[in-house]
Amino acid sequence: MEQFSIPIISAIIERTKEGETEILVQTRWKPESDPKYTGCLEIPAGKIDEFENVYETVKREVLEETGLKVLEIYPNTKTKTYSPSEDGAFAFQPFCCQQQIKGGNPYVGFVFICKVEDKEPKAQQEECKDTHWIKKSELKKIFEETPEKIFSLQLGVLEYYFNHK
Repeated sequence: MEQFSIPIISAIIERTKEGETEILVQTRWKPESDPKYTGCLEIPAGKIDEFENVYETVKREVLEETGLKVLEIYPNTKTKTYSPSEDGAFAFQPFCCQQQIKGGNPYVGFVFICKVEDKEPKAQQEECKDTHWIKKSELKKIFEETPEKIFSLQLGVLEYYFNHK
């Protein structure tokens, strides 16, 4: 049986508190469907529904997983939507892209950096828990010293973020 790639988005959610950048993380919690990665740190992410605009997916997934509304998405670089034949398509630029190349699920995704409303997050679904802010420097230390504590799909994303932001 042929298996196709699963399109996803991931959101690096930032805030500045007392002069330091903090990142919103959560504990991945899917003990029945994904026991291998349950308990790992992750950033909010989720599947893109059929014909769903990626920017709408970012807003929906962040709200579903954290209870927070997205106020800004970076980069916000996109073309207008073209619909010459009663269809619709546009081009966009994510912060970076990601892909699972073996094991797990065949994810291919687009990553954006987001700012959210100034409220405390709450894990909203059974697929994550312990949603909280962590200093960027602390997350980088976990990334460098104990990368096995982070959902492997997002390790490349975090490397790209730490090196390019």
